[in-house]
Amino acid sequence: MFFGAGASVPEGAPVQGNLFEKYFSLQLDGKFDEINKRLNSFFKDFFAIDIENDNLKKINFPTFEEILGILELSLDRRESFKNYGLDHNFPEIQQIRQDLIFLIAITIGEELKKSELYKDSNKDKRCHEKLIKRLVDDDNILHTDFISLNYDIILDNALTDMQSKYNLDLDYGIEFTNFEKDYGWSYWRRPRPQKAVHLYKPHGSLNWLYCPTCISTTLTPEQKGVVELFYKPKECKNCGSRMIPIIIPPTFFKVMSNRYLQEIWYKAEDALKNAKRIYFCGYSFPDADIHIKYLLKKAELNGNSNPEIYVINGESRKIKSKETQSRYERFFKGNVNWTGKKFEYFCENDIK
Repeated sequence: MFFGAGASVPEGAPVQGNLFEKYFSLQLDGKFDEINKRLNSFFKDFFAIDIENDNLKKINFPTFEEILGILELSLDRRESFKNYGLDHNFPEIQQIRQDLIFLIAITIGEELKKSELYKDSNKDKRCHEKLIKRLVDDDNILHTDFISLNYDIILDNALTDMQSKYNLDLDYGIEFTNFEKDYGWSYWRRPRPQKAVHLYKPHGSLNWLYCPTCISTTLTPEQKGVVELFYKPKECKNCGSRMIPIIIPPTFFKVMSNRYLQEIWYKAEDALKNAKRIYFCGYSFPDADIHIKYLLKKAELNGNSNPEIYVINGESRKIKSKETQSRYERFFKGNVNWTGKKFEYFCENDIK
């Protein structure tokens, strides 16, 4: 099963196109004053957008791909902008890029807190919980691999709950420091191979922290560790270095050099090669995700099966829906089953 941002929307997560409006509408405490000051200046200098005085709902914000594409090219070409440097004395370009990653994490975290489904008392009403229960009841859970391009941990938490409910383990496909040591705040048991359900996240996750010194990754189970980094930086328990996020932001120039993300990439490719069916849930198949299209095409041509393709993408706007359908149909060699069903329906009902 392949998850895009649309699969998280029913549980309160914001869509990418609304992230800027949502973030700048948040009533945040003084801890965010510095990042807000930098971002306000950036939008005014680069796009003539006055965050403090303009009507946020009427602002035509540039896309994340446009903004980060400009910043990534600047870093790649080692060329700066007026008043925005990139050397160690004035690293404004790097800082703005980092601020935008935190903006994504903060906005997702705050918007999910507002959702009624965020409350533990409503856990069983969540779509992802219902999906996992259906797969367990149908005896399909151990025959299902999940690939998610989402940073949020909505699906992760539903899969984590399998341990107490069904004696099954969530397996991200990579090693975490938590496997070897109990850090108290972040203990995580090594998944048992015969009880493991795989979730591959090639764009990273809000609950993964990376140490660039000892090249290790730490999991913060059921917590958005990346968001917490902004409030209180965490040090690596192995070497004491400051940990950083593992997040591949939405940009045309996605750098997949992290060794753990590369490992996830190859395991996701193997899963796709051997799939009998692929269900795309809430994924619009955007042109900017050419690396994902490369992964899918490679698996399609080199795979051991000719998988059935099902798209669970019940969009409200007919024109937008047709555009998405066209992107799928022109890409895959075989038939694409455009179900017209919403993700909420699929979570409770199998589609074949």
